[in-house]
Amino acid sequence: MCILRAVYKLMKLAPSGDQPLSQNAYDSVLHMIQTGAFRNGEVVNERRLAEQLGLSRTPVREALGRLEGSGYLRRSGRTLLVNGVELSEILEIMAVRILLEADAARNAAGKMSAAKLADIRQRLMAMTTSDQVSASSHWEVDDFLHLSIAETSGNKLSQRLIGELRTRTRMFGKEMVPMRFESGRDEHLAILDAIEAGDGERAAQAMVRHIEGARYGIFQSFTASSFR
Repeated sequence: MCILRAVYKLMKLAPSGDQPLSQNAYDSVLHMIQTGAFRNGEVVNERRLAEQLGLSRTPVREALGRLEGSGYLRRSGRTLLVNGVELSEILEIMAVRILLEADAARNAAGKMSAAKLADIRQRLMAMTTSDQVSASSHWEVDDFLHLSIAETSGNKLSQRLIGELRTRTRMFGKEMVPMRFESGRDEHLAILDAIEAGDGERAAQAMVRHIEGARYGIFQSFTASSFR
């Protein structure tokens, strides 16, 4: 899938906002996929899921259709299965993220409030060692930084696309995506410093280095596991 087609697909599948029950079902199932309650290849049963969520089958069916269309679920005959993220897709996702998030960092430079900058920096510095930070806590701080930058950039479409792509990144596998703990934290701090200084080009370059480093780490992790 080319980069432009991937972006168009995400735009096309965005919720309209006029179907709250379907949206609630969508958010709930997506959360289950993200947190591992539903694992790659697991069958997703519409009736059982509707009972679990306390909803009728219609909004659940609509939500599952959206999740299938956006690639979170796949169909095998009449059965819906959780669709994991393959290496080729994650590399494409990271390539799109580099473009979008570098631009977001550039546009956020000099615009983020001192309070937000201090909050993000405090959360980063509180993560002292990798063995004391859970995967969920790491993702929470990572999301807070990247999505705060996207929001500050002022481009709502870019913000939404970045959020969608980060969700797909997380689905690649919580245990397979390398933590890159110290280098990742240092790269985050460099991005924040450039944004605080109002240096858009430096912020964009720091973001590119960060995502390229994560992409390379993912590739290394995947190829290393293939030879075990």
